[in-house]
Amino acid sequence: MGVPEIEYGTGHARLEKLLHSIDRPGDFCAHGRLFAPMPRLEVEGAGMVSFPVPEAQARALIEAAERAPYGKGPETLVDASVRDCWQIDAEKVRLGGSAWPETFARVLDAAAAGLGCPNGRLDARLYKLLVYEPGGFFLPHRDTEKTDGMIATLSVSLPVAGAGGELVVRHHDREVAVDMRAEEPSELAFAAFYADCTHEIRPVLEGHRLSLVFNLCLRPGDRDTPREAPDYSRQIAGVAEQLAQWSREEGATEKLVWLLDHEYSESGLSFATLKNSDAAVAQVLAPAAERAGCELYAAIVHIEESGEATFKGDYVFGGYGRGRYDRDWDEDDVAHMDIDEVFDGQRWLDGWAGRDGGRPPFAEIPLAPGELLPAGALDDAKPDVQRLHEASGNAGVTLERAYRRAAFVLWPRAKTLDLVASAGIEGAVAWVAEELDRNAGVADDRIGGLVSRLLDLWASTRKGRNEEGRIGMLALLCRLGDEARIGRFLREVVLSSYSGGENEALAATLTVVGPKAAGRFLPDLVETHFARRPRDTLVLLRRLGEAHGDPANPDTSWHGALRKSVRAALSALPGALAGRAKGRTPKPDSDSAWEFNRGSARSKSIGDAAVHDLFALAWRWGLTKEAGAAADAIVLHPRAVTPDRALPAALQALYAETGLANAAAFASLWRHAADFLLARSETPPKAPRNWKIAAPVKCRCEHCAKLRAFCKDPVAETARFPLRQELRVHLQEVIKQHRLDLSHVTERRGRPFTLVCTKTRASHERRLAEYAEDVSNMRALAESAPGGRQAGRCAADLERLREAIAAAGGG
Repeated sequence: MGVPEIEYGTGHARLEKLLHSIDRPGDFCAHGRLFAPMPRLEVEGAGMVSFPVPEAQARALIEAAERAPYGKGPETLVDASVRDCWQIDAEKVRLGGSAWPETFARVLDAAAAGLGCPNGRLDARLYKLLVYEPGGFFLPHRDTEKTDGMIATLSVSLPVAGAGGELVVRHHDREVAVDMRAEEPSELAFAAFYADCTHEIRPVLEGHRLSLVFNLCLRPGDRDTPREAPDYSRQIAGVAEQLAQWSREEGATEKLVWLLDHEYSESGLSFATLKNSDAAVAQVLAPAAERAGCELYAAIVHIEESGEATFKGDYVFGGYGRGRYDRDWDEDDVAHMDIDEVFDGQRWLDGWAGRDGGRPPFAEIPLAPGELLPAGALDDAKPDVQRLHEASGNAGVTLERAYRRAAFVLWPRAKTLDLVASAGIEGAVAWVAEELDRNAGVADDRIGGLVSRLLDLWASTRKGRNEEGRIGMLALLCRLGDEARIGRFLREVVLSSYSGGENEALAATLTVVGPKAAGRFLPDLVETHFARRPRDTLVLLRRLGEAHGDPANPDTSWHGALRKSVRAALSALPGALAGRAKGRTPKPDSDSAWEFNRGSARSKSIGDAAVHDLFALAWRWGLTKEAGAAADAIVLHPRAVTPDRALPAALQALYAETGLANAAAFASLWRHAADFLLARSETPPKAPRNWKIAAPVKCRCEHCAKLRAFCKDPVAETARFPLRQELRVHLQEVIKQHRLDLSHVTERRGRPFTLVCTKTRASHERRLAEYAEDVSNMRALAESAPGGRQAGRCAADLERLREAIAAAGGG
């Protein structure tokens, strides 16, 4: 089957040959930790051993032991300056217990897999029980072949209190240090390494270390299993050379994508869980990429394609020959179909895994032509998912296929930021932040250069320029504390793209740059975005005012910046209200703090929270004159700030703040809200006297004429309209469109069916609900009436409000 139209990488024959030559998995050292039932361990001269081994028993084991020697050429010597350790021969140690065989099998399987030995082909023969006391150590050495077929050593640490005593294993220019402490009652630490590896035991700092040492041997006659640590030095050098050459080539692909042999789920893909040959290739690619200055990751390759479906060969489908279709497809039919020509497809990488075990914050990165290796790897691939879709008309049937494979991905380290940013700027920001973390949080020239490059890329990168990316970038810039770069980002990005969701990060950033820079930026931000985002801009100003503002002290450094910004909001209000009242305000993004819907006057209004913040800030910063002008603008635009709903709530909140109820602007807004509510609800609504209902229906058809006549009839409550379906639907739409006080059902008896319409009191019930809400808001106004010199201006309205509340039964 395979994946058609895949353009594999070319010019990489040498690289492919080197990687294909790595036919052996495993490493020179395998280690791990296991929690499992302990063995029954009995030592001649010391008795049964308890776990964790107590101090007294460790001393008893030393009493039963002898000084461990070391080999020097043909000689065996005892020298505590080279090896300070005690040993007990295997003949004096008895291991048993019903659970021990299963526990030890798990250890041996892990060791074999880590060393690259086929499962089940190793035998473990107990050699010694070693006891290290404080200060004990063993200088670097190699193990001698103690028995026929021995290829490696396995050390299993038993539970005992202590510190230090790490096992260090070296092979060529690589080194691994293994913490061999095991302190929990059911804890085992183990390490296995090839016999040709140099290793040492670092000094035990406190307590003891007890180790069972086993010789790992090949079973007799097993000549195919490796007998020494794998040596990939030739492949590493060759692959590094090929990668370096590729990264320098002009016009080379952005990255190389090497498909893995085994399948992995996205959650299960990591360098620690690679299998067999994949693990071996990773052992070569990792050091080779380092030498060549390249990054190495693992990822999932996704390939999706669709095209016109055709039958393979002479397959007969649904009783018809080739080229005929019906709808009864089954899995066998789909399996015998192919894509004649691919007319749509997508290819990308995601599910990223780093060599350190982390999950890089990369988005979906496209897989470009010429990047996939090895050549022909998908020629016989079977799709993970395939579906048939029948098109309308004579367009035929579409076959969709999806392939999913794990891969190694390499690219030149110097191009990482540009490549990641091309898939989404927020991922690039997160990656730079992680680089800063790896740099211990200290910004050096490299980190500074990455941030500058991010700023350069922001305008040119179309994908992912969203609120999340801006918030991440602001946080990153705050950590750097670079005022020049912060200022550039604020001017070039935030000023044009502000959405309000970045307020917290923006407030922190402006705190870093200080009041002078904030004073240059904030007024422009308010002027640019107040009309669309009044609530968001005011929340930002309020947050900064609470953090830095001191109205009582005009000499504070933040005073001028915040006062100027609040004045900008007050100045922008009239224009914003006028645009909103006329319906010219554009629809905000989905993350806006206020609603907008055509056809709804109330949805175009500025909410009570924004009104409260605006005037609270105005009075806080002594902008009394500007507040009065803002109040006048609100009075002129009742559709933009609703006097029946938004103003009573805002005034009640403002009233709670000391002294604000005595201001002239407060009184103007209060009277405006009171006059509006009294005009509509000074007296309770009267109940309908008859069944006549309003019906502003303009349709001139005979059926709508009968509907209008029925609505005007003061006596009739029900009307019947025997009509065919499309005419019934027409009347139902008219009733819905004009919100007529009618319910309707279809009586399905006889022909045609009958639409039965019944009058309701819906309009009166809506008016009663509106009246109840109006009374509630009148009560709020009465409780927040202006005081001081403004009380006289509002006395008459206050008295009318109290009378209206009483008439409603509100006392």
